Amino acid sequence: MYTSYFGLEEKPFSIAPNPDYLFMSDRHREALNHLTYGLGDTGGFVLLTGEVGTGKTTLSRHLMANLPENTQAAFILNPTLSSQELLATLCDELNIRYRKTGATLKTLTDKIQQKLLKNHSDDINTLLIIDEAQHLQPEVLEQLRLLTNLETNTKKLLQVILIGQPELQQLLQRRDLRQLAQRITARYHLLPLNRQEVEQYLKHRLSVAKCFRNIFDKSAVSAIHKICNGIPRLMNLLAERSLINAYNTNNAVVNRKIVLQAAHDALGDEFQVKPWWQHSSAKASALVTALGLVLALGVWWGAYQPQGVVLETKVTRATINQPDSIAEQEPLVDREEPTVVTTALAQADGDTGNDINSDTNFLALAVEQTTQAKASNANLENDLAVATTKTVSHQAGLTDDKGDTEQYIASESRLDDAQIAVPTIAKSSVLKPKKGTSENFVVKAEAGVSDELLASFQSAIEHTKQNDHVREGVVADTSELIPLAQMPTWVQDGVPSLAFEMHLYASDGQGWVRVNGRDRYEGDYISRELLLNEILPQRVVLSFRGEKFTMSALSTWH
Repeated sequence: MYTSYFGLEEKPFSIAPNPDYLFMSDRHREALNHLTYGLGDTGGFVLLTGEVGTGKTTLSRHLMANLPENTQAAFILNPTLSSQELLATLCDELNIRYRKTGATLKTLTDKIQQKLLKNHSDDINTLLIIDEAQHLQPEVLEQLRLLTNLETNTKKLLQVILIGQPELQQLLQRRDLRQLAQRITARYHLLPLNRQEVEQYLKHRLSVAKCFRNIFDKSAVSAIHKICNGIPRLMNLLAERSLINAYNTNNAVVNRKIVLQAAHDALGDEFQVKPWWQHSSAKASALVTALGLVLALGVWWGAYQPQGVVLETKVTRATINQPDSIAEQEPLVDREEPTVVTTALAQADGDTGNDINSDTNFLALAVEQTTQAKASNANLENDLAVATTKTVSHQAGLTDDKGDTEQYIASESRLDDAQIAVPTIAKSSVLKPKKGTSENFVVKAEAGVSDELLASFQSAIEHTKQNDHVREGVVADTSELIPLAQMPTWVQDGVPSLAFEMHLYASDGQGWVRVNGRDRYEGDYISRELLLNEILPQRVVLSFRGEKFTMSALSTWH
């Protein structure tokens, strides 16, 4: 057989509880110390539990083989007995003579007590070891407790070691067994072996069989540990089958492949090693990684949008910061009197030596180009938003020689004069009087400003007036709508929670808003009955079950 092939004197991986092959790991050594403590003067009950195949029986056999000479032990392997049968079995183990027929529970108890007293007088300790104790009936455990009541002033006359599976701990938690549970003086739960102990276990078994070389390589040891989870009985079955397979294939060393085949032959498919990607931990890690990538991509997309979108966002926010209605904005000067608009060309550092005519030509060209661009734009709102944003950094108030209040718009940056002309005209269109008032802009000549430039200004102002009338018509369409907070209660209660995170207005109808984390366009349904009708510069128009209302940009509703 394979023993001679590997140079073994006997089979090293038998599942019989041979105490000679007991591997004294740290756990087994500690468990043995607990059992030995139970043999002391205190007596009572000692509890040893562990999973199936962890070596409890082998450890108990080792304990019995090393008992002191003044100890008489009774070992019960089959505890599925009644109280009377258990006492009769104890009498047989302790060599107590009794009548086989007609023996009652009382007569057996009296016989056992007499034996315990005699052993105590002869300075002999009496020990009872019950294996598979999880099968004991509660009434049988109670009978054992009554036997331990026989005691002296210093020690119990009967010491009991209960060995079983983890179910034994649950059994002792019963309320009717609480007296017995309180008499347990030592408890220990035997755990399986770890990866390092598995390798030592295999070497120990081989050395006991007189083989001192490594038959199992590292891959085989790792496979045995993963398949058997460190349980010695399963390791014996797998190692035994692995040696047979190695012998059949003429392999002097057992590798991972041989172990996996042996697991299929000896243990079944459920004990085979799964690939790493089939483990639940690997699947969970993959799911977490995928979610992390999606979240990181979303954060990146939100933080690094295309440049064009970012610019439009800035323009919209600048527009939103204005009052709710442009028509309600107070003019910078008194509108009852004609407004005087004068453009002065000056250098930021006060140097008047520059060529004023050259600056005037550039400015006139910029005004002409701006007027043409505004005439070709069908929607005034986009021009207003862009112009207002650019105007913020170019406004300054000055006073002319006559002391009249005049508005000067000049550039303090290094932009060219063509860029300066855009905010000048745009500001004139933004400062529109309230509804029902008239506005009369007057352009006066100044030194160094040509007639051509003044004519260009006047033409741009006239064009702006025409666009103002167009805008008044547009605004009038939605001026009668009321905010959501003023709508009836059934509308307010029916509208879901809203959070407008971004607001982009475009004159071509391609504007969009980000609400509740999603981009919405005009005509989109935000929820089942909530429709986004229109996107205005500073608000949106919504309809819910036929009722229209407005909400301010970048606002929330709960």
